[in-house]
Amino acid sequence: SLSTNALKTTPRASFARATTRRCVAARARAPLARGTAVRVGGGGDAMGPNVTVRAIETASDAQRKDLHVVLVTPKIPGNTGCIARTCAASRVPLHLVAPLGFSLDDAQLKRAGLDYWKSVCVKVHDDWDAFYAYWRELGDERGRLVAFSKFGARPHAEDGAYRPGDWLLFGAETTGLPDAAMEACKATGGVRRIPIDESHVRSLNLSVSCGIGVYEALRQLDGSPTVDE
Repeated sequence: SLSTNALKTTPRASFARATTRRCVAARARAPLARGTAVRVGGGGDAMGPNVTVRAIETASDAQRKDLHVVLVTPKIPGNTGCIARTCAASRVPLHLVAPLGFSLDDAQLKRAGLDYWKSVCVKVHDDWDAFYAYWRELGDERGRLVAFSKFGARPHAEDGAYRPGDWLLFGAETTGLPDAAMEACKATGGVRRIPIDESHVRSLNLSVSCGIGVYEALRQLDGSPTVDE
């Protein structure tokens, strides 16, 4: 797993570019270089403890503000790299919740993401509590937490399943989302299930599930695509 110290000391050269551009998240923040720590909130209040948020890569103002992807303790670097590529293609910011099952320098992570990392706004959170406190600090702008799980009660493509500002949560490849994350989602945006024939497979690949969820959410937020004649 990846410790806090490892996150702070990961070499900057792995993902950073010569010019750091503005990272767009749920609300405007100052530009962040990889490894820069930002304190959010005050200790001991009802909104949760201080939270350390780090951007390992920053993207342009073209990033969407109405949708976010959150990977909670992902284990396989290739999956996370593929999801980063999906986020670059869809302009959706990506959040990684530690502990991670790999180093941010992992060759498979970089290979799967190719050279698209520079086009993704990525924030790393120390653990679930840190992410949850960060999300709560966003106040009225924070949107809903929507979980994806094989145990979800509602189909992922149900009409009206997604709203502007939603955060799409995906858990670890082996264990899924932790109980605390599931409860937080049930209290806000619910738990969605992508249908599969379980007589043949137990689950879908994490990166495939994320791609399905992201593009269904975008279809509902933006409307069905049209063809220019």
